[in-house]
Amino acid sequence: MSGDDQKPEQSGAETRGHDDVVAARHAIANEFTTGGDFLSSIIAGMLLGLGADYFLNTRPVFVVIGVVSGFGVGFYKLWLASAVLEREAERLRGR
Repeated sequence: MSGDDQKPEQSGAETRGHDDVVAARHAIANEFTTGGDFLSSIIAGMLLGLGADYFLNTRPVFVVIGVVSGFGVGFYKLWLASAVLEREAERLRGR
């Protein structure tokens, strides 16, 4: 192969632009994952409550308890995710 067949090296600006796009895509995917975790916690609590109400033949007491518990678990997961982001930000700042 001749030297003409090789790709020219990318300049620093092009590489930085590509890295910014990759970082943005990663951030968007991470937000969808975090939101999905929150929503799935609420839905799981509701479904468990529905199942408990069905088998125990009760009014929707356990559905309410399940939804409230799902919110609690969802907010806990969000808190854990924010703690990870804080540690990453501290690491990037060089502390």
